[in-house]
Amino acid sequence: MSKLIFEKTPNWESASKLILSFPGIRFIGVISNLGNLVVGDYKKGIVPIAKMDEYKICMEHALELFMKKDLDDSLGPLDYIVSKRKKLKIITIPTNANIVLISAESTMAIEPIIDEIIRSLKDMP
Repeated sequence: MSKLIFEKTPNWESASKLILSFPGIRFIGVISNLGNLVVGDYKKGIVPIAKMDEYKICMEHALELFMKKDLDDSLGPLDYIVSKRKKLKIITIPTNANIVLISAESTMAIEPIIDEIIRSLKDMP
């Protein structure tokens, strides 16, 4: 993946630093509603397990959120999705105009910090 830096998108920089500071968080990225990676970064020292731009992970998660919108009227809007795989967890959080994709260690208990992560993203575009 070509490294797209949050410093070039100032409104995301502080949120990304906070989220990457949690133990067990490996990656945070912003993807468009069309599934294109807009910006993203790995925690310092992390070796990527999968290359985000090669495996269409971003497009898959954007499509999943789009498909789940059909239930918004009856169940309310989706707050987040957590996918657990053998090697990692992927957290997908819709924001106003984008989607935040976070990867974490598979053993990490993400649920205790998910509300704090969502609060840090509250004012993001």
